[in-house]
Amino acid sequence: MKILHLHIGTHKTATTSLQVFCQENGNVLEKKGYCYPLMPFGYPGISEARNGHFLIGKILDEKGEISHKNEEKMFWEGMKQVNKLFQKYDHVVLSDEGIWLSMDYNRTSLWKVLQEESEKRGFKIHVIVYLKRQDKYLQSVWNQRIKAKRRIQETFEDFIKTIQVPLWLDYYQKLERMAAIIGKENITVRRFEPNRFIGGSIYADFLEGIGLSLTEEYQISAGVRNEGLYGNTLEMKRVLNGVSLIKDNDVQEFMKQSLEACSKISAMNYPSTLLSGDETKEFLDHYRMENRKVAQEFLHEQGTELFDETIEDLPQWEKDNPCMTDDVIRFFGTVGMDLFLRQKELERRIKTMEQKLKVQERKTSNIIQNLHYLKHPFQAIRWFINNRKTGKNRKL
Repeated sequence: MKILHLHIGTHKTATTSLQVFCQENGNVLEKKGYCYPLMPFGYPGISEARNGHFLIGKILDEKGEISHKNEEKMFWEGMKQVNKLFQKYDHVVLSDEGIWLSMDYNRTSLWKVLQEESEKRGFKIHVIVYLKRQDKYLQSVWNQRIKAKRRIQETFEDFIKTIQVPLWLDYYQKLERMAAIIGKENITVRRFEPNRFIGGSIYADFLEGIGLSLTEEYQISAGVRNEGLYGNTLEMKRVLNGVSLIKDNDVQEFMKQSLEACSKISAMNYPSTLLSGDETKEFLDHYRMENRKVAQEFLHEQGTELFDETIEDLPQWEKDNPCMTDDVIRFFGTVGMDLFLRQKELERRIKTMEQKLKVQERKTSNIIQNLHYLKHPFQAIRWFINNRKTGKNRKL
């Protein structure tokens, strides 16, 4: 049986790391009959490693309006690629963290369409999803919105008021809607809690979820993927999102990198959380029964909680905190020193280019002079003989 594995998130559950891992280990996966394809088309601002984005991707027309016609065209072009790959591989793996939310917004018919296509083409759909505790998930999503979006200036409090919380956080109901179409047996639920990962590795855990094991064949590149902003640096980015120049891609990336350089120090000096202890407890109490159903029906665990419900003893973040001034100074110091080093490097390159230009000018001058003598060969011979007599060794 051919199987289409769909990794659908959720957001901020190491999705970028897993996508890059699959992309970099494409050859290893192919030896095992699995294909993690890179599509022959792309979306602006979306990594090619998010190879399942065509399932939900938005496309704008020349007027800046959503083009459902082009979205539909891209969807079926992607499925055409998938069906073609099934001629060679038994397993095709697609990943995009946006699917988890989109299936209740702009892609409400996604599972129905995919199920019909699977029945028509003779392959099975298998979904793997990582779930994070609701309070942590909500904070992670807002963190990513502020970090990645250029014009989002909403506070965390405003964010909570505007979202449709049940569609985001009622995991059991979302999974049930999916299961009603593709079957509960075709959904693999994983907890995004590092101490529960198989072998203590998100990569081993993911591979096990799609029927493989992590071996020495796989390469894991160093570095953290898509790390969030912490502490006061997140508030700085929220404020900077209101500056008109942030809409420039290069400016956005420069600001983000500068804030990331200060983020860990900020979090270490002022460890905090966006929700108070009482608010966190309220979240856990509200979703506990639904979460238990997920553990029971999708993980086949009886009498266990879906998540570790330990509440960290951290203060709720406040804008007027004692570390804000230091963090602001650190950020602008980082920006200033970075710009100084970039200018210094630019001056070095300019100086090198000027030196090369002077050498080239001398060579050009000699060539022009030689061309002059070539136009008057007898004069050049007489000049050469005279210089030999006088002992001069001058170049033509």
